[in-house]
Amino acid sequence: MANFNVGNLFSSMGTGNSGVGGLGGLLADYNSIRNGSYSRLMKAYYGGMDNSKSFKPAYSRVAKRDDYNYNTSTAKDSAATIKELQSTTDKLTASAKALYTSGSKSVFNKKDVKDEDGNVVTDSRGVAKQEYDVNQIYKSVKSFVDNYNSVLEAADKSADRKVQNSVIGMINYTKQESNMLGKLGITIGSDYQLSIDEDAFKAADMNVAKSLFNGTGSYAYTIGSKSAMANSYADLEASRANTYNRYGSYGSAYNSGSIYNNFF
Repeated sequence: MANFNVGNLFSSMGTGNSGVGGLGGLLADYNSIRNGSYSRLMKAYYGGMDNSKSFKPAYSRVAKRDDYNYNTSTAKDSAATIKELQSTTDKLTASAKALYTSGSKSVFNKKDVKDEDGNVVTDSRGVAKQEYDVNQIYKSVKSFVDNYNSVLEAADKSADRKVQNSVIGMINYTKQESNMLGKLGITIGSDYQLSIDEDAFKAADMNVAKSLFNGTGSYAYTIGSKSAMANSYADLEASRANTYNRYGSYGSAYNSGSIYNNFF
């Protein structure tokens, strides 16, 4: 016991006391703990404090879903804009394909002309007379024009540079074909949108319409390709949206398994 330095022991515990004096103070505290007075003092002191407010961190509380209704997204556009871009470009690509498709499914295939009784009209040689189905062609071109305008409206809301460049490419190519389009009653407005005059179109030469809209390399084919490209960029924007959600986990587009799968 002679080598036991009480002062050094308690000073290492932060009492600031040494020797027997320090020991006496701690013995008094010890006695207060044993007889319960220390416990009653502590309860009296902390009893007046609202522990739920003082010691409970804000981030540990159970909150309503709407309290943390946010997502971290790397997309430049809102979900609504992305959805609109995807929808409109899908429709334009489809309507362009309906026009440029060749072969048996082509809208530009001529059909037998029939009289009022439903009989096939023939020429002097007995060969069936065939003509373009102008009404069907107009319907297809009108759908193309409407969908083209819808893409322009959707792209005008987009902040994605690649989407914008694809649509600007559509506009510039359309301007190059303005003379041919004009022969079909299709004009370009100051807002770059197209308008089609039904009477002028149906009175026009359908061979001009076929050369403009039908086949690989046609105007419709080029616009369809640019629309499909814009659609792919919209899909990319969709994959960037909602990458990190309010529950502290990655969205499906950024699931680690999906990322790893791209490498194998």
